[in-house]
Formats: sequence, structure tokens, C-alpha cells
Amino acid sequence: MLDARMRLLATVMLSVAAFLSIFAAVLVFLWWLVCTPGIRVLQKSRYGLLIIAFSGIISVLIWFSGGDGLSYFIRMSVILLIAFWVFHDRAPGEFMDLSVWLFGNKSGFDIGLAAEMSIQSMEFIADEITRLRFAFRLKPVKPGIGTIIPAGGMLIHTQMKRAEDQADLLSMRGYIHGGTICPSFHRANGDIPAAVLSILILIVAFIPVRDIFILLQ
Repeated sequence: MLDARMRLLATVMLSVAAFLSIFAAVLVFLWWLVCTPGIRVLQKSRYGLLIIAFSGIISVLIWFSGGDGLSYFIRMSVILLIAFWVFHDRAPGEFMDLSVWLFGNKSGFDIGLAAEMSIQSMEFIADEITRLRFAFRLKPVKPGIGTIIPAGGMLIHTQMKRAEDQADLLSMRGYIHGGTICPSFHRANGDIPAAVLSILILIVAFIPVRDIFILLQ
């Protein structure tokens, strides 16, 4: 999806649908396979499989505590796949355009600016973690409590210093509140059909599975 507005609509529809029922979560997964790059999204997401594995551990704990761990794992995994796709397909400055389109230049500019800076910080931290892992292999140093805690503290300190520098830069440039930007969006041929299909999946999520099979007959 090229149009950020269609992607936002599909994300909301599919996330709610996957949360409502397992049947809808399966439909959302099929949508993810057909309407997105699919497996390539996970290949480009550095920690995608690790995050899904972590949700699997939580689902096992839920199962041992007497809850429906399988249902949690299926729904959460599908929601995470949608989140990875959104992050994979985004373009620089896209959240700024989307926020201004939704909330106007006065409030939307601030929200979009905060979102863009947050994403840059996440990418910066991911790059730093990659460099740390490479440095550990060169030393060689085995990752452990004695190395992870100092490295984590260094990352936090570096990120706080970077945020302070960004705030000083905005202040020096006279930024106070709001701004002016003209949002622009591009749409691919399959954006509207994919968005409409996501709405239909949400509608199906509100229908009991038994009723769906009755309708099919």
C-alpha cells in the first residue's frame, strides 16, 4: 500500500478484527499473505521473529495459568504481523503528512513531528544494537548480565543526549508550536481493494462462525 491513509484504515480494521475472534485472525493472516509482501516483511524485520517468539512464551504462561494461551498467541501473532508490515511499508515523513491530514497543521504538525522523531530514535537504537553485537563478536565478548547492563545504560544515555541535542536544535531554529505542511499521498492500484477487503473482514469478525457457515450453505 502506497497511500498512508488506506494503510491506516486497513491497520485499524484488521487489528480490531484479529482481536475479536480466531476466525477473523485467520482471515487477517490470509489478507497479510495476499495484500502485503508477506514473508519478506519478516526477513527485513530484524527482531520480528524474536518478538513473535516472546509472545509465544507469554501464551505458554497464560496456558499454564488456566487461560486460552493458543487463542492469545494466534491473535497477537497476527496483530504483530500487521504491525511489522506497517513499519516496513512506511516512508520517511509519512507520519507527518498523515498527522497533518488528520488533525490539521496546528496540532497534527506536533504529533507528526513527535512520531517521526520517535521512529528515528527506534532506528538509531536498532543500529546501535547491531553495532554492539558486532563489537562483541570482534572482542570476543560473550553477552551476559555484566555486558548487557552497561551496554543498555550507554544506549539510554546516548539516546537522552541525542534527544537533548534535537530539542536544542529545534529551539535555536525558533520552533514553538505547530507548523505548516501540505500533505501529499500516492495511491497504488491495489490500495482501495485491499482497504475494502479489510473492512469486510472486520464485518465478518462480528458475525458468529456458526452463522457464517449457515450463510455459505
